Amino acid sequence: MTTKKVVITKNGPYLVSGNLPLAKEIATTGKEPEPEKWVKGKKYPQKKFYVLCRCGQSQNKPFCDGSNLEAHFNDGDESLK
Repeated sequence: MTTKKVVITKNGPYLVSGNLPLAKEIATTGKEPEPEKWVKGKKYPQKKFYVLCRCGQSQNKPFCDGSNLEAHFNDGDESLK
């Protein structure tokens, strides 16, 4: 059995392992700024391991391209030290 795991790296990407499926979902809002409905989007090829962007600067979203280093991304979470 494959262990499924998500690791949040300090000032870096999410490391996802365990052959999890990956797909985009888009939240649509109505009068309130709360998601009313989730619309299914692109499905990505399933892999054993993903490195996912967390800084928002990657040119290859949802995957990390190392832009967090140039952007000096700081997650601000002291508990990750």
